[in-house]
Amino acid sequence: MSDFWKNKPLEKVIRHQIDYHQIDKEKVKPSKRLEIQEANDLFFVTNETSALNNFYIYFGIGIFALFFIWITSNQKNSEDEITSFYAISLPFILIGLFHLIVFFLVPVKEIVLDRLHGKITYPRLFGNKEQRTIQFDSLHVYATMTTSGDFAATGKKIRIKDRKYSYTWDLESSKPEEYWSFMVWYMDKNRPLPPGSAFDEYRQQDFERRKEEGFPKPLYLSNFDAPEATLQQQKERKKIGGW
Repeated sequence: MSDFWKNKPLEKVIRHQIDYHQIDKEKVKPSKRLEIQEANDLFFVTNETSALNNFYIYFGIGIFALFFIWITSNQKNSEDEITSFYAISLPFILIGLFHLIVFFLVPVKEIVLDRLHGKITYPRLFGNKEQRTIQFDSLHVYATMTTSGDFAATGKKIRIKDRKYSYTWDLESSKPEEYWSFMVWYMDKNRPLPPGSAFDEYRQQDFERRKEEGFPKPLYLSNFDAPEATLQQQKERKKIGGW
């Protein structure tokens, strides 16, 4: 039975090869919302600020509904009917304005993976400015279903759940299990960096750090080997670290 049906946290195991979630240089876009801010041998940072996007969506729907009502209304409509039409658009406008306020109150939300210190920083929900930082080892991530408007299951996503404070943060819904494997791989400071051109310029210095430490054994299990960038580096790791 899978961890999802047992409602247990996902194990910190690298189960999937990294393909869809390879971090290429082109994906790193500092100062842009909902993009990767930093990707190197020390930190992996993603911007999670979605409030402004939600403002555009909901406010846009509300304004479009108002415009549609204005051009289609005629003298045959009673005052009560016109009022009810306008009432349909009002919730969308209010929800949009709510997200705009949230954006100005909390303009930046980030997830920060601190590879060397084994820590993760993630946002609290809604208007809370404070971010929570904990050891990655104590992080609880759950798989949960995504649903459509009629509550039919459409897929899966992964979510941080803080048992003490009972708040959550959604991480990823596009190939979520692979994304979790990427996070675990990146946070295993004893392994080479995950695949992706964004990390290429940092592989040598990451290798030298691990070599100086004596190539300690990996922190987390993996379903497959993670070789070094070059055959010579692989031989050195085998000779010094024994794996």
